[in-house]
Amino acid sequence: MINKIHEKGYKNKPLTEEQIANNNLKSKTRVRVEHIFGFMERSMNGMYIWSVGMPRATAIIGLMNLTYNIFRYEQLMR
Repeated sequence: MINKIHEKGYKNKPLTEEQIANNNLKSKTRVRVEHIFGFMERSMNGMYIWSVGMPRATAIIGLMNLTYNIFRYEQLMR
């Protein structure tokens, strides 16, 4: 298991250059995921799924992902 939590500097003990580089690498993955969920929360009325049954919830999540991909494709093609 790989630790994906950022390291923190403390008083009189700042982060080393290696720790800063590791935090930047971790941030690249995190920001990509956070932006997707942020888009879904703000523009698609949240991440709550009010359906009964796993197949229906899976279908709703699939449609949300498809909608995000279409919006993202449209942004990239501008």
